[in-house]
Amino acid sequence: MTPCRYGAPVVLIVAFDKNNVYTYPGGTRDSGIEDASIVATHLMLAAADCGVDSCWVNCFDPDKLHETLGLPEHEEILMILDLGYAAPGAGPLPNHFSRKPLDQTVSHI
Repeated sequence: MTPCRYGAPVVLIVAFDKNNVYTYPGGTRDSGIEDASIVATHLMLAAADCGVDSCWVNCFDPDKLHETLGLPEHEEILMILDLGYAAPGAGPLPNHFSRKPLDQTVSHI
């Protein structure tokens, strides 16, 4: 489903039930992605606490993965979470540490 497996022996799929979300006032957005992101972040932190490395993967076709897993229509996949132990010397790509100037990312109102 993704080229971003990095040899991880365990892969979790984080999804949420679109029928069981909080709908914000105005009715145009809900908490599904937000809530699932919080869960994914806590999974990553719990893994790190156990000495297990993780990688948030969003390079996949959610519709194809949804179909392959046979998930009900009301389940939406947020991400894939690779879990394992990083190879010696492994680390983030060099561009991980590059930053845009604040004036390109922050607007003052």
